[in-house]
Amino acid sequence: MRCAAALSTHPIPAYATGDVIAELLALDQPPADLVIAFATPAFGGTAEDITETIRVLLTPLNAVLVVSSGVIGAGSEVTAGSGIALWSLWLEDSSGNQAIRVFSIDDQVLNHDREFMESMLNASDVVLIGDPDEPRVTGWIDQVCSLRIGRSVSGALLAASRGGLLVDFGSTTTPSLLALAFTGIEATATMAHGTTPLSGPMVATNAVGSMLCEIDDQSALDTVKDVLSTIEMAKRANTALDLAVGLLELDTDRVVDVYRVLGADRSSNSLALSHPVHAGDRITFLRQDRFGPLADLESSLHGSSGHGALVFSCGALNPNSELVGNGEVGILDEALGNSAYAGIHAASVIGPGTGQSGLCSAPFAAVIFGRSHH
Repeated sequence: MRCAAALSTHPIPAYATGDVIAELLALDQPPADLVIAFATPAFGGTAEDITETIRVLLTPLNAVLVVSSGVIGAGSEVTAGSGIALWSLWLEDSSGNQAIRVFSIDDQVLNHDREFMESMLNASDVVLIGDPDEPRVTGWIDQVCSLRIGRSVSGALLAASRGGLLVDFGSTTTPSLLALAFTGIEATATMAHGTTPLSGPMVATNAVGSMLCEIDDQSALDTVKDVLSTIEMAKRANTALDLAVGLLELDTDRVVDVYRVLGADRSSNSLALSHPVHAGDRITFLRQDRFGPLADLESSLHGSSGHGALVFSCGALNPNSELVGNGEVGILDEALGNSAYAGIHAASVIGPGTGQSGLCSAPFAAVIFGRSHH
């Protein structure tokens, strides 16, 4: 496969669209198997014009447009004002045209569309992009994820202020949830939880619902005191406020979910968490950073770089970009190497968690194409 990304911050939608299309045409490639256009809300009102221009000039096999509060692409991000990014994927062999399918999801499709059901069951990876203003969207996401227990689902709920949020080139309706189904395509879904490790792996030996009672047969409160005692005094109070428990994958000790520590019960020496844990779970203590996904972003993306990546972030990847409207995102360049990446700022992300994927509290999710392992 081959991927390419382009970004323009021209304030006039027609010129910005022309800029990114010209960059892709200059590659002298055949029509792409998939083109995704990411745009800021400044371009939301011209979504239909942008999609028609892309359809006519690039003639992609599949294409969608996504509008959200910020754009990430081609080594930069736009956090305010005008911005549009194009991301394209070409497959070496797309015979049969079934390797990539785009579905506009609603109740009818979820319950009665046989092709959709087969694609969800057979796809190697699924990316969901949803409009949070649709009250049924979280239920739809849960239904898709329940079809794919143990398999990859990634994506995001968008954040935008005006204009259409989603456009499917192959549909005459305005979707509230899009599913991009990839079959037989090498890809890795990953997440960054915005955390810094404070301890090594441990085992929850006694838990009642969201109350963590014992860790490694020691009271949970005594354990957390031991962990905090290793932090220098000047940082200890803030670390305690940002304390979280990470749930670890059994085989790899990879963090798959993060639960906030809400408080302590001194009468039982237990900790109150934002989500239940179970006896036998492997856990670790983390500091959940207030400044977004940068803390563990590089480690979550580690490994050989792929051909391209779709990224979804709940905050600016370069905090300084919020001061100037746009800026470089060097950490992605360093972690992804020469992968062509693009994406969007989102309200919340979808990613792999415990047993199945779904909406989660992590601030960053990505799908890396052309890479099958970390």
